[in-house]
Amino acid sequence: MIRELRIRTAATEDLAAVAKVLAECGLDFHDISADIDSLHVAVLNGQIVGCAGAEKYDDIAVVRSVAVLREYRQQGVATHLVNAVLMRARTLGIRRAVLATSNCPSYFARYGFSLISAETLPDAVRASHTLKIAGIPPGLCMHCELR
Repeated sequence: MIRELRIRTAATEDLAAVAKVLAECGLDFHDISADIDSLHVAVLNGQIVGCAGAEKYDDIAVVRSVAVLREYRQQGVATHLVNAVLMRARTLGIRRAVLATSNCPSYFARYGFSLISAETLPDAVRASHTLKIAGIPPGLCMHCELR
């Protein structure tokens, strides 16, 4: 973990830097401005080096945009970001988190996420932009109960 790292809620002026992080990590940055209130950023020496957010659908949060610049990976940045997103979801009364990932399911398993069929999710969640663009096999996503 980088000692000087700070995790905070994103602000409108962070959008360009967040879009850059997502683009460098090969993730979609479509409509991130609409979810700015639920986005967290990792800041090191005044530079945004990572981000993570969630879209809220009743009592379900769709985790999205978990990204850390390559040179800051394997240092606990993503762990702090994901923990911040899940903690915020819990404080909002959200009972379950879902996500779509095709390249790092074992990473999210450490938070209690497991594979499920997307067919078990409400229509609005299945129709979320985040789940549609993930590029995973049709119908599969991950979920965890938030306690």
